[in-house]
Amino acid sequence: MHSFPSLKSSRLQLRPLAQADVAFVLYHFSDPAVNRHLLDQAAIASLEEAQNIVDFFVQSTDDTYTRWVLVNQADGQPIGTCGFHKWDQRNRRAEIGYDLTPGAWGQGYMSEALTTMLTYGFTAMGLNRVEALVYPANTASVKLLEKLNFQREGVLRDCFYHEGSFYDHWLLSLLKPHFQALSA
Repeated sequence: MHSFPSLKSSRLQLRPLAQADVAFVLYHFSDPAVNRHLLDQAAIASLEEAQNIVDFFVQSTDDTYTRWVLVNQADGQPIGTCGFHKWDQRNRRAEIGYDLTPGAWGQGYMSEALTTMLTYGFTAMGLNRVEALVYPANTASVKLLEKLNFQREGVLRDCFYHEGSFYDHWLLSLLKPHFQALSA
């Protein structure tokens, strides 16, 4: 089993989700602005649902998923989450997911967090390919990923079913050499 460590960037600490984060998970994932483009599951509506999410990451022995809480080092407050999903060690690829509290939007926090996370993924985890699925209307997310050298590969038609409708998603990917070129 792989143990995921805490990571640091200039302004953020990325620490593994913990039992103490249940209240933040409830607050964060019940916010309609946070959930606007997260079409893979419904917004959290109860403490029990938040606890189930935390338990999945804290108690699971499935090391193909990890979730970090983004903590602003200036004030110690959590401002979002990010993580790897569906880590396929044999094929050296994983999917990423991320979200940010609206008060932290537009300040470069997610770019900083993803750069830190991707550096860890391409080095310590041995990844060669990282994928992201993004709702096309989430232009800020697509822009962020393209700034980090992700390439659009195509549209996954009717990829998610949410509240009675199907939704397309962009499939974007980043290969290790393209990330290294960005870092150089």
